[in-house]
Amino acid sequence: MLGVPRWVRFDEPDRLSFSWDDALGGAPDFGGAAQSTMVVRTALRIEPRARMALAVALAEWIVWRFDGLHGRSQPAALLEAAWCSTADPRYLRFFEVPRAEWMGPVEGPLWCTMTHLRHALSVGVDFPRDLYDGLSYLARLAAYVQPTPMPLMAWLPPVLDRLETIFPLTPDDPLADLFSRDPSSRMGLWVAREVFDPTRTPDNDAGRLFLQGVLDTARQERNPFLATPDELLDARFTGAPYVLR
Repeated sequence: MLGVPRWVRFDEPDRLSFSWDDALGGAPDFGGAAQSTMVVRTALRIEPRARMALAVALAEWIVWRFDGLHGRSQPAALLEAAWCSTADPRYLRFFEVPRAEWMGPVEGPLWCTMTHLRHALSVGVDFPRDLYDGLSYLARLAAYVQPTPMPLMAWLPPVLDRLETIFPLTPDDPLADLFSRDPSSRMGLWVAREVFDPTRTPDNDAGRLFLQGVLDTARQERNPFLATPDELLDARFTGAPYVLR
């Protein structure tokens, strides 16, 4: 299982200073318009795989923010499977998290994160607007639940600049995968988790190595959110599953 990345850090992580109302789906207005605008603006300029990776990276700021404040294993397991889905979205199996079982200022935001992240990653290649909406939501929620805004806001601008530099959007060939049978072929370069660490210089081969490693680990650990071989066949997956091509 993946651990807390070193680029995610918090001041006073045990302090819950935000209001939360489950009946309203969290809060009437998360705010975070500045973060949302920056994220969506960058998403429009980068490759689909980089957009998906950015969504997972934002989710990490939410999931790890609540680390140690609950006893659930699902959020961390979903992060691992979500990284796998940046290799091919079909690796993320369909699931629903019962809303009534995830309530309050800790598990409520985790439910929102898991639900929005799954949808954005599952359909975001063929329906980019859903991915943009998911990115906007995750950016606002991540900013809302932080104990203090400084660490997230220090991290976000340089990472967005890096994504635009390394993964600029290239013209899409509408005939390359006309029937959406191979989404991975239309998603762009592999993206490593270390791309989101502003203190490290990304390695050109790091993306493939990272994704193959996380796929291997998720399969060995029987990650509950990783699609099974039979489910991949139902999703018209061809070739050897869990192996990067």
